[in-house]
Formats: sequence, structure tokens, C-alpha cells
Amino acid sequence: MDFERPLDILTHVIIGGEGTLAFIAEAVMHTVPDLPCKMTGLLYFENPEVACSTIPQLITTGAAALEFMDRASLRSVENMPGVPGILKDLPSRASAILCEFQETNPEKLADQYEKAKPVFSGLPLLFPPEFTVDAMEQAIMWKIRKGMYPSVAGMRAKGTSALLEDLAFPIERLGQAVTDVQLLFEKYKYENGIIFGHAKDGNLHFVISQGFFTKEDIDRFEHFNQDLFDLVLNKYDGALKAEHSTGRAVSAFVEKEWGPAAYRVMKRLKTVIDPANLLNPGIIITEDKQAHVHDLKVMPVVEEEVDKCIECGYCEQSCPSRDLTLTPRRRIVIRRAIKRMEDTGDRAGRKALLKDYRYAGMETCAVDGMCAVNCPVSINTGDLVKRLRRENHSGFQNWLSMRVARNFGFVESMVRLGVSSSLLMNRIFGKKYMIRLTKFIRFIMPSFPLWSNQIRRPGKRLHSVKSATAAQEVIYFTTCISRMMGGESGEQFMEVCKRADIGVVIPKGIGGACCGQLYSSKGFTTAFKETANANIQKLWTTSSEGKIPVILDVTSCTQTVKTYRNYLTDENKIRYDKCILWMSSIL
Repeated sequence: MDFERPLDILTHVIIGGEGTLAFIAEAVMHTVPDLPCKMTGLLYFENPEVACSTIPQLITTGAAALEFMDRASLRSVENMPGVPGILKDLPSRASAILCEFQETNPEKLADQYEKAKPVFSGLPLLFPPEFTVDAMEQAIMWKIRKGMYPSVAGMRAKGTSALLEDLAFPIERLGQAVTDVQLLFEKYKYENGIIFGHAKDGNLHFVISQGFFTKEDIDRFEHFNQDLFDLVLNKYDGALKAEHSTGRAVSAFVEKEWGPAAYRVMKRLKTVIDPANLLNPGIIITEDKQAHVHDLKVMPVVEEEVDKCIECGYCEQSCPSRDLTLTPRRRIVIRRAIKRMEDTGDRAGRKALLKDYRYAGMETCAVDGMCAVNCPVSINTGDLVKRLRRENHSGFQNWLSMRVARNFGFVESMVRLGVSSSLLMNRIFGKKYMIRLTKFIRFIMPSFPLWSNQIRRPGKRLHSVKSATAAQEVIYFTTCISRMMGGESGEQFMEVCKRADIGVVIPKGIGGACCGQLYSSKGFTTAFKETANANIQKLWTTSSEGKIPVILDVTSCTQTVKTYRNYLTDENKIRYDKCILWMSSIL
């Protein structure tokens, strides 16, 4: 109603109907500036009513953020490393508000805080307010606020979904609304339900865990939703969606929320723009008044790694195979789909998925663990893939991996010979021959680099350099890839140590040693155990029982060694704990 041109009207209507009225292929975002100077503090109150009653006063201070957290949400993160110990001692109904001021320079920030002090002094706080400009302390406070959903999601029972919804209430009635939603949690036995959100805008989120295996589960969910939406719409005149989009969970209630007249306009617009009902059928516009309990997604119990996943997709941006085959989230989604087909007796579909999954899900996973870095519940999909690879190995493959592990010196010699020979062949036949060879070697050794100009004839073997007057020594555990390919990093390291008067000791018999990455990544656990224990025994002796630091020259190999512990004998675990404290990488 604010525009005259049909195109302008349509554009702004689509903003509220993305996917239902049109597919937006490209958008330009107008962003909010992230001001460089911040001051952050946690304000604790006796209960949610008291906490939320102070929000109008806190808004007058000009605070950029006012984030509400109820007692259950604070309890969900109280064991998280770094959080204040005070969280465990709060009263049973205590609530907190994370308050943050932001400004362009320190002077303005200090002035803003000084003006806010009179407001803080008049608040019914449990403890005097403590604000900080320290970035690390601020990060911990935001970690508390942002870690609630992952914490609850990670603690949910196997086979249940973590449901995150958002509601909006009038700010002056926000505290009472929190209490009423908490009472609904008690009524429907959602013991782990938490409430948090953007109090400054009257926007609350809640998280509950719910399974959909039985009719009783579905009935409980339906009755909870009926009571919840009646509470929001009729008692508080609130909104069923605040910042998240309308989906199947609330589509059956859109007409009730907006009224029959507005809903008729929505339906007419949908018919005009999408007469064939191709876009998001049943979303926002639906004739199914039970849409929120139909076609529910069942989360079957599959594997330990899979069961924790909440399918948020945070892992995808750090996955090396995301543009080739599957991301970690997709690998997990397909594992669940395979299980569903097994449970429903769809043998043909299961067989087809398993066939495609071998390449897309298993063979193309880098198993580097980068997915766990961004995962809210720390899932390493690489561990899952390693186990699946291990379970699919034949007896002959396991036997062969052990033979390679026990005779790696011979393998190393053959690869060195192959590299030297290929350099000669490269001079005779050209670069293409070398590319094919290195790709073949890389197939059996994932850490092996692809052809580049840096690959050159292996230089002379590095020998121990031990200064008689050295103040310090290090053990140089040269990796097999460096020994086979030569390269400058080892020579540069030796030269730096020589100039720094640091003695460098290369363990005897290092030729033929491997960190075990090629066995671990391919799921050959027995061969990996053999290699790990042999290496720790060797390092224990060479490092004078863990007293001398150990240096490796490839980061991925260092990371592999740091995963040894669970594969060691009890005796070697003791040795490992002393050696690992001094282990690092030069690359």
C-alpha cells in the first residue's frame, strides 16, 4: 500500500513471500555497521518477569544489544569451558540479560556508559553490574548466548529433533509471556526446553526436543502447538514468527493470525503469480489445517556421529568436497535416508543410495576433520567415513595394509626410486608422464602433493647436526613425504637450527617410518595402531623419555600423531603423554 508502481508493489510483497511467490536468485544486502568499540556485561535478575520489566529502561541507555536468557538456557551452558562459575549458583528462576554498548571510538563509548550508570543503579539486580571492554571476556559472554541452541541440540535424546521456533510479544508483557511458555513446557513435559532471544525487540526463541515415532508423540506436539499459538495470538496479541520464515510448523495458523480478509488477499496473490502452485506448495498458503503434524521428518537412530547432527549446515563452508560431491551435512542426511528406507522396507531405494554413496559419500571425503571446526556439536564426519571405510574393507585389503605398514621402508625406497626415475623420464618424455605418476602415488598416499615446479630431485639425506655447545636439542622426525620427495623445508630448518645453536637429532632408523596418515584416512585401523605404537616407542627412546622436543615438518602429519592416544597400548599412552607436550610442526 506504500507504493504506486506494480513492480514496486510486487517486489515488496515478495519480501514477505520468498519461495512462495518467487525464487530470488540474487539480492543486494544493506548491512549494519559493526562498530569497533564495545562494552559488554551480563545483568542477573531474580526471575524472567523482573528481568523483562527492565527492558524499557535499558532501551533508553542506547544499548545496541539486549539478549534475554532464562534459567534453563543458562543451565545448558554452565559447564562450557570459560563461562563464569556463578551460573551454577543462580536461583531456580533466575534470568540474565546480555547488554552491549557499541560506539565508533573509546571516548564516545565511555560517555555512553557513564550516562547509563544511573539506570543500572535503579535496577533490581542480583549482583552489581560488571562491564568489560576486554575482547576475550566479551567473546565468552557471547559464547554463552550463542551456545545455548547447540548445547540443547547436542544433549537431546537419540532419534529426536531439536525444534527452534521464534515468537514476538509486546515488550511490556514479555516477562509474563516467558513464564506462560515455561508453564507449557512443564505441562507437555519438555524438560529441556529453553527460552532466549532479542529482548530489545520482543523477539523470543525457544528450543525443545521432540520425537515423532508414535501417535502419542505427534498428539503431544499437536496439543502443545495449539496451546502455544492460542497463547501468542489471543492472550498477548503477538506474532507466530518474528525473524524466521513461515513454514509448515505455522502455515495452518496463518489465517487465524491475520484474519480471513487478509488471508483471502494472500490466496489471490498466490493464484495470480503462481497459478500452477509450483512454488512451495503448502507453505504459507494451505488448505490443510493439520499441516504442522503431517509429513513430519523422522530422525532415525543411525550412528553416533549422525545422531547428534542438527542439520544446520555450518560445516559446509569448510568442506573440501563441497563443490565436488557432498558436504558433511549431506553425507549425514543421506545416512538417515538410507536408514529410513531400511525401516520402511524400501530395498530398491536403499540399494541405489548405498551404491551412489560409496563414491559421493565415502571415497571423496577428505576426512580432514575441518567440518568439526564450525559444527555447533563438534561432529567430525571424517571419523564416520573412516569407520565406514573400515567396515567395507575385505580381509585381503586389511592384510595388505599390514604388510605395507611393516615393510614401509621398502615402500619408501620404491617411491624414491620411482620419483628419481620419473624425473629422468620427464626429461625424456615430458611433463605429462610425471603428472600421471604423481596422481597414482597420491591415490595410495593422500598427503602426497600433486605435480608442481617445487618437486625436484631428492637431495642428499639429512644427517644429525649436534652442536657440542648447544643450549637445546630437538628431535627432527622427518616425514616420509619429505624423505621421498626431498625439498627445501628440511634443509632450511637445519640451517636455522645451526645458526641458533640448536642441536638437531634425527632418530635412528627414521627411514621407513610413517606417521600413519595413509592408514588412518583409509580406515585401516590395525595398520594404523601398529604404526602409531612403533613411532611412539622410537620417539620415546630418541627424546630421552620425552625430555627433548619433537618437531615434524608437515602439519597434517603432526595432526595425525596428535590423534594417536586412543590407538596406543597402556605403556605407550604414558610415553605419548610426555612426548606430545613438546610436539609441533615447522610448516
